[in-house]
Amino acid sequence: MDSPQAQKKEWKWPLGIFLFYMTFVIGTLSFVIFTFTQKTDLVIEQYYEATITYQDHIDKAKRANSLAEPVQFNMQGRDVAITFPSFMQAEGLNGEVHLYRPSGSSLDELLPLSTDEYGVQHLSFEDRTPGLWRVKVEWSFDGLAYYTEKDLFIH
Repeated sequence: MDSPQAQKKEWKWPLGIFLFYMTFVIGTLSFVIFTFTQKTDLVIEQYYEATITYQDHIDKAKRANSLAEPVQFNMQGRDVAITFPSFMQAEGLNGEVHLYRPSGSSLDELLPLSTDEYGVQHLSFEDRTPGLWRVKVEWSFDGLAYYTEKDLFIH
């Protein structure tokens, strides 16, 4: 007949295996639930459609980079002035400014391009969250489309 101590040793192995297995299962399920509840932001919602027209985007960026006078971004505190080339300061400049926040798409904004008589678009970041912002400007002038962007860190 086995002694009481021998029975305790036999009992510990099955219990240890069971507890290890249950810890593994609970840990795995917790990780799966955690991953499914995380919010994922896409850079673009219509990813497939954007890849089809990406060559147009490249052409717009090349056209903007080849300008004799490039678009300039000037920061004064939490205000940004986007200055367009002097030959584009006449009527007929239209487009949009996309304020893109890499850390969260809920902060993104799409603004119409509205320059003053000097060809300057003024943006205020007073009411916006400090941090990294990517200012994307897409505009057309005289039948040609242009695109440029600038990363700005707002304090």
